[in-house]
Amino acid sequence: MQGGVRNFAVTSQKGSQGSVNPNDSTTAQFGAFNGSIVNQKDGNNKQTTLQVGGSNFAATSQDNAGTNNNTSSTTQLGAFNGALVGQTGGNNNQTTLSVGIGNFAATSQSGVATAGRTNESSTLQFGNFNRSFVGQAGGGNDQGTLQFGYGNLSATGQSTNAQGATNTSTTFQLGAGNKSFTNQVSSGAPSQQGSITTYTHTTSAPYSTFKTSLLHTTWTDHAGVDSSQTSFTPITLQPYYGGRNAASTVQIGVGNKAFTNQIAQGSRIGGSYTASGPVTNYLSPLGFAGHSVLSGVVYPSVSGSITTPDFIGVNAVDNNALTLQVGKNNTAFTSQSGVSLVPASNDSLVAQFGKDNLAVASQVNGRNGQATLQIGEKNKALTAQSNSVGSFTQNAAATVQAGSKNRAFTNQVANPLTGGLNGSLIAQFGSNNTAIAAQSTGLQPMIGANTQATVQVGQGNYAVTAQNSATVTNTSVTAQFGSHNVAFTSQH
Repeated sequence: MQGGVRNFAVTSQKGSQGSVNPNDSTTAQFGAFNGSIVNQKDGNNKQTTLQVGGSNFAATSQDNAGTNNNTSSTTQLGAFNGALVGQTGGNNNQTTLSVGIGNFAATSQSGVATAGRTNESSTLQFGNFNRSFVGQAGGGNDQGTLQFGYGNLSATGQSTNAQGATNTSTTFQLGAGNKSFTNQVSSGAPSQQGSITTYTHTTSAPYSTFKTSLLHTTWTDHAGVDSSQTSFTPITLQPYYGGRNAASTVQIGVGNKAFTNQIAQGSRIGGSYTASGPVTNYLSPLGFAGHSVLSGVVYPSVSGSITTPDFIGVNAVDNNALTLQVGKNNTAFTSQSGVSLVPASNDSLVAQFGKDNLAVASQVNGRNGQATLQIGEKNKALTAQSNSVGSFTQNAAATVQAGSKNRAFTNQVANPLTGGLNGSLIAQFGSNNTAIAAQSTGLQPMIGANTQATVQVGQGNYAVTAQNSATVTNTSVTAQFGSHNVAFTSQH
């Protein structure tokens, strides 16, 4: 159905994966200069396009649907809106709604025929010149984007594989010039065959041997031994699996930027490389250094190495990130990744209210909890937390800043061998406050825990705390009220 001037619609359908599931396409256009192109192949595809206004354009291409449907719905109301949709492989569902002028949405999804692993994408845009880009591959991805205003940009990339879990991304932007970038990966690998490589290298000096008869002794000279041998022993490499990623970004205002990168990719550990030095003891002699038994005995020298591949499968941790920014020109960076022998997750919350605030959070290997709240102008908070693969430790950091030009830096590294705990709280109220806290526990066989809390209220306060636990627990509390205060604390 077309109403207006110079509308055109091109639809091509080719069947089918089954006669009971034909291709289904509906196109309705009202206005002028609208265009719709639809291409569906091999059945099980459903497509609906509705365009009301002028110079709107929609292109939809759906390929082989596997055992399930590709479903696409595109609705554009206004003028100069554009929507591009490409779906292949089955189990993809896509919805795009644009209301306004000059909005653009591009959605690309590549699915799998596995039941229950569906790519879901919903993009809603209201206003002018908003842009949304979505790329999802592998199934198990769910994306929702809602934008109100002018010139907002949202880019979402998510991928999984057969051993991956799920990715979930939600983006809400209200205002003008806000930008949100989300990248999430969940992947693993099946079991496979590997090998332990053994390498030996045998050398010796030149030597002589003899034979004795009734009448005389005959000596024979030999060149030194120089030979090598490599052998392979089969070993099964264990499978590993990806974790669940969940990212939510809410931005209200002008010019806010949010960057979220979460990698839930498993790996293998346990590999080693062992090199041995020359060994001469317990080896049979080759001969003598000269034509005399008194010249000295020549022994072979054997050296080599044993290389074991990583064969123990370690699953990825789950990553959860929430970013909330209200104001102008705030920036948030969140990066989370890692693996763990026990179920674990990285959890991050960044909330910024005001102008020109900057928050950076990086967490690795799970059991990390981080919350950053900044209210005011030009506040800066940097948080980095790390655990080892087999750690039972828990890093927890909370940074609260209210005022102007506050700076807080927190770095925590937990003991990979014990149940140590790092805990950090930095709260600053006022202006020009600076708090730096670094905590770590060593590779000792004892439980170590660092606890640090810094509270500053006033103006021009400066506090630095560094703690390194050997076999005891470090605890530091710094509270400053007033102005021009300086505090330094170092504990080992």
